[in-house]
Amino acid sequence: MELQGAAAANRLLWERPTERGRTFLLTVLAFAGGAARARIAGGTDVQSGLVGFGRAAELLSRERAASKQTAAAVREPLARAATAAAPLMRCSDPAVVTATEQLLNALSDVEDTARLEAALEAFGRAVNAATAPRLSWWARRRAARTG
Repeated sequence: MELQGAAAANRLLWERPTERGRTFLLTVLAFAGGAARARIAGGTDVQSGLVGFGRAAELLSRERAASKQTAAAVREPLARAATAAAPLMRCSDPAVVTATEQLLNALSDVEDTARLEAALEAFGRAVNAATAPRLSWWARRRAARTG
């Protein structure tokens, strides 16, 4: 859940077309503002263009750093999930091992929520079946007679 939340936040903050358009617009405005300030200060066309490019580069650099910080937030829950899955990969129950592998594969693409939810459900079923208390010999025999 934490991994899905971090991926969704990253998508909302940086990957939507409106956010990319906003970044483009801010870059154009930073360029124009920097160029205008240099021109007002008495700079030539070339100097004002260079100042404008510098301002735009500063803005894009800050946006890129913030984007990388948000993407890094996905790395921590992914590492915790992989660490938690390591002992399950050595489980004696093959259904748990298979479900854990499928879950780890689904975690590699947290954007595919349907696949992730199906893997989580299969994982839960496998773990519940593996950890359910075994019926006594007598209870199994009685269940076999009635069923």
